[in-house]
Amino acid sequence: MNLIDGFDLLVTSFVGPTITREWHLSPSAVGVLLSGGLAGMAFGALFLAPLADRFGRRRLTVGCLALASLGMLAASVSQDFSQLLVCRLVTGAAVGAMAASLPVLTSEYANTRRRGLVVALITTGYGLGSVIAGVASSILLGSFGWRSVFVLGCVATAILFVVGLRFLPESMDYLVARRPREALARFNRILVSMGRPAVEELPAAASASASRKVALESLFRGSNAVRTVLVWVAFTAAQLMFYFASSWTPSLLLQAGMSNQQGISGGLLFSLGGVTGAVLLALLVSRVRASRLTAAYFAMGALALILFSVSLGTLASALVVAVLVGLFLNGTVSGITVIVPTTYPAEARATALGLAVAVSRLGAVLAPLLAGVLLEAGWAPGSMFRIFAIPGVIGALATILLARFGRVSRDAGSSAAEPGVVKSAAAEA
Repeated sequence: MNLIDGFDLLVTSFVGPTITREWHLSPSAVGVLLSGGLAGMAFGALFLAPLADRFGRRRLTVGCLALASLGMLAASVSQDFSQLLVCRLVTGAAVGAMAASLPVLTSEYANTRRRGLVVALITTGYGLGSVIAGVASSILLGSFGWRSVFVLGCVATAILFVVGLRFLPESMDYLVARRPREALARFNRILVSMGRPAVEELPAAASASASRKVALESLFRGSNAVRTVLVWVAFTAAQLMFYFASSWTPSLLLQAGMSNQQGISGGLLFSLGGVTGAVLLALLVSRVRASRLTAAYFAMGALALILFSVSLGTLASALVVAVLVGLFLNGTVSGITVIVPTTYPAEARATALGLAVAVSRLGAVLAPLLAGVLLEAGWAPGSMFRIFAIPGVIGALATILLARFGRVSRDAGSSAAEPGVVKSAAAEA
């Protein structure tokens, strides 16, 4: 599902140059179009993701797959800039809600030892989706035009909607915390599918008042407020760097004198590097503290952007460095995604991560817009890569401080332990 999200969200980066030529768009208009999906993500993370804590992770995820599929279908038949922008906003909203819900669902089903590993691994889906978007664009653009790439995304998302409707389980932590209709029966079906015996009653859950208190008060009170702000700063910095590079790399390589195919190749290598970075972080996170590892990714990402800025004159070196840029920048996003879910109890995880994602989307939305304005103002591509290295330094400092502050504390009234109520279910079984 993260792979499809990555395809649906980042496909505009690869078809953007073709749309620009067909509709004669200015660089600033291209920046707005690239930011459309990201602005939709902010909306989805802020207003749709919290619904997962109320109605369930599964229901929200399946509904968002349907919405994303419709958004991609509408984009394929859009006739002007405004229509396409609205379609990107709709698709982005669905992707944003899933971006907050899927890591939480994954975290809740993972054991304590491998929780960071599996959450980091699913974030590779964005990079893989971007790779597929680049490959599909290089194959389809010449023969069928840019609309065919959106049709492919629509069909793939619709297929995954059907698969999710059949196979995606509900969060066991959600069933215990919210106790919806037939919660015990659903809980036992999941236990049996995992090879565990059924239970006669659900484990004890935290009270609703404790959940609200954890979600709304403790995050912004005392030293916890500092920790929450540090998460937001680091996440925003990661989004600034990543979405600037992922959105503009193909177009900026064209501006630097390369061909359209070479620009797509640069974007593909960036995406492949992103997958590698997320996998590498997943392998290291069980051995190195996630906040320290993420700080190192931030610092190396800033250096990679500076190195990329001076390698644009040579195709071979630019393509090699593009891999390093993708590796470290995607690693920063994966690292923050690993850090956040383990900070909050079950009743507030999707809400808390959704809030962090929504705030960080300010960076994701501003990055393509700012790049478009700078390009229209006459900035050289190399200078733009250097200016976007600054958030890497800020993000590294924020995650270093976050490592010193440690975990956000929970109120005494909350009974959600770090492994979640699934551990309690196992004990009862």
